[in-house]
Parts: sequence; C-alpha cells; structure tokens
Amino acid sequence: MRVRGGVGGFTPAVNGGILSSKKDRETFTLVADGESYAPITPEHGYPVDLDVPGNAYAPENGDRRGWLLFETPAQLDSPPVLRLDDNDGPREWDLAVEKATAPPPAWEWAADAPAAVAPDETFEITIAAENVGDGPGTFRGAVNFSYPLYKPEGFDVPLDPGESGTATVTAEARDADPGREIDYGIRTPTGETTVTVAVEDGTATNTDAN
Repeated sequence: MRVRGGVGGFTPAVNGGILSSKKDRETFTLVADGESYAPITPEHGYPVDLDVPGNAYAPENGDRRGWLLFETPAQLDSPPVLRLDDNDGPREWDLAVEKATAPPPAWEWAADAPAAVAPDETFEITIAAENVGDGPGTFRGAVNFSYPLYKPEGFDVPLDPGESGTATVTAEARDADPGREIDYGIRTPTGETTVTVAVEDGTATNTDAN
C-alpha cells in the first residue's frame, strides 16, 4: 500500500499551575487564521503522528495538566492561540509554534515483510517512507501485533523534503505452528495497511503491502 498526504495537528499542554480549578476540555479552543478548532480525541487514543510526551488532559480523572489535540490545516498563515472560555471570562495564550506557518511535509510510504517464515523465526517488518512535501518532518506510525499478544510498536523516520528512509520493527513467530497466518496492521496518520506472514517450513520471502 502506498499513501500520500499531509496532516496538521497541535498538542498544547495544559499546566495545572495556571488554572485555578479543573476546566472541561470543551472550554478550550485553538484559534488560528480566524477559525476556531475544538479539541478532538485521536481515533486510537493517541496521536501517532505527533511527538507527544505525557498523558492527555483528562479533568474527569482529576488531572489538571496534560495535552489537548486539535486538528488544523497542515499549514497556517499565523501562529495559533490557545483560548479558554469559562465563568472567569476568556483567556488566551500565544503558542510559539514555528512549524505552524512552515511548509508542511507530505508522505508516500509502503510496508513489507516476509511472505513466509519458519516456526520460531525472528524477522523484520520494514516501513519505507518518502517526504514528497515542501517542509521537513518525521513520519510516525505504529505496527500492531496480533500474535502472540496484541501490542503496538511505534516507529519514526525523520526526513527532509525529497528524502527517503526506512524503519524496521522486529517480530517473531514464537511457538507458532506451521499453517498459521499472522496479521500485522501498520497504522499511520495518512492511512493504514496490513501485512500477513505465513508460518511454514521453508525459506522466507518478502511480500509488499500495496
């Protein structure tokens, strides 16, 4: 599978030290280029395309700090502002986000893995990415393991415009019997695909997810 696209997103951090009390997520908006954006919840609970430390802002859990995610155009004409509207009146904080007004990256990518592996064999899933946009960026995503236990394994590929690079994630067919097929879902901000690896006796060969 080969995907092209650009994604815009901002994750300003809410610091409990500047708030007199917990504020609902809905009281925050991101204001940019005359438009207001409400916080969104990532589809899989975490923004795989952004380098986000810590936890999401969750005042319902008693938290007074954490990040909020806003989806915006990939490039803005002016720096965004974080706005809070509550009973104390509106407040705003300027966000010094250099990338907000810089040309964005865009991605073409593909994933492949061996078509077949032997029982207990260790192998690699390879993600190849190219930055076909006008700005630098980091292509991020995750490989979702379905065997022997479900788990996501993240990857990132920092690239300047016009550059290509790869990331590898190691997997193994531990205790898998011949005849079993194992699916690995590759999830990125610009799309998803699945590679399937068959466990069988014989020599491993690569398969491309197109």
